Amino acid sequence: MKNNIFKNKKNIFASLGLVFLILIGGILFFYNLKQKTTVNFEVLTTQNNDAKDCQIKNQLNGVCWLEEQKNQWPVAIMIDNHPDAWPQFGLSKASLVYSTLVEGGATRIMAVFSVTDALKIGPVRSARPYFLTWAKEIDALYGHSGGSFEAIEKIKKYEIINLEEVSSYGPLYFYRDKSKTAPHNLFTTAKNLYLALSDFSLASSTPSFVAWKFLTDANMTTQPTSNINLDYSALDLFDVAYSYNTTTDMYLRFQNKKPHLDALNDKQIAAQTVIVQFVPEEIHLDAADRLQIDTLGEGRALIFYHGKQLVARWNKKTVIDRTIFYTENNTEVVFPPGNIWVEVVPGKRDVRVD
Repeated sequence: MKNNIFKNKKNIFASLGLVFLILIGGILFFYNLKQKTTVNFEVLTTQNNDAKDCQIKNQLNGVCWLEEQKNQWPVAIMIDNHPDAWPQFGLSKASLVYSTLVEGGATRIMAVFSVTDALKIGPVRSARPYFLTWAKEIDALYGHSGGSFEAIEKIKKYEIINLEEVSSYGPLYFYRDKSKTAPHNLFTTAKNLYLALSDFSLASSTPSFVAWKFLTDANMTTQPTSNINLDYSALDLFDVAYSYNTTTDMYLRFQNKKPHLDALNDKQIAAQTVIVQFVPEEIHLDAADRLQIDTLGEGRALIFYHGKQLVARWNKKTVIDRTIFYTENNTEVVFPPGNIWVEVVPGKRDVRVD
């Protein structure tokens, strides 16, 4: 009898010991995971942009980086631009942003982040095929929630690094804000993106895409221009304007004739450089009004920085090639360091500058 009691006590202590070891192991695992995924989370991009002092530059926008920031892989996130999604979160933290038409005369945005401290980014929406050509040229980790049939097929064809919310691992990197209505309530965070980069083995990898040229004293623009107006569609909701602010040397963005705000800080979104890239007229494909927009080839562009305008052209031969902008004298355009908004305008839509 005593032997049985002794054996039972041994088994209980052994079980408790095993549970204790598992508990300690779990704590250590999640501590290490936290340590791994929060690397650089507190490090921001505001550095000295003096070309003489700058050793490492953000390849997306030319801003100076610290040594530990040099491996930051770009993450491209599809951002909802439906009125029910306004104001969006995190757009002011993006290094590079693309905006163009989707179905129904609406527009959609792809925001590309490198180092960011954005606590909320979104709402996140679905993929469209022409955005993939811009994501591919910088080999970005591409975050989205589903997409058109053509987009899903081309994600596979182009071998896009696919961060898909509609998948088993989606809840790791995205979440639903229950205070907002679906489908305009899907978000991510900087912390989630760093986790994704780590899980995709990109956190310690250095991107190798072709970078645009940046100089602090870039002065290729010539014609003074304070205001830019883009008429995207018959719906005034999606018309865009930029107004140059002489104090900040930035272009303030307007949408639907109102300041375009970032809900992160309730401040108006501003761009150091605005690119208007003209592409061929869109083709309407089906009853759902899916669009085909050709982003390969070459065409006109207008580039704005320091309150002036440069007439330029763009060239992109293949999906993997970087879109490069050239002056009328065939010299590659040099940009000032800072965030860039690319407004992609199909066809002969009205673009007014003054």
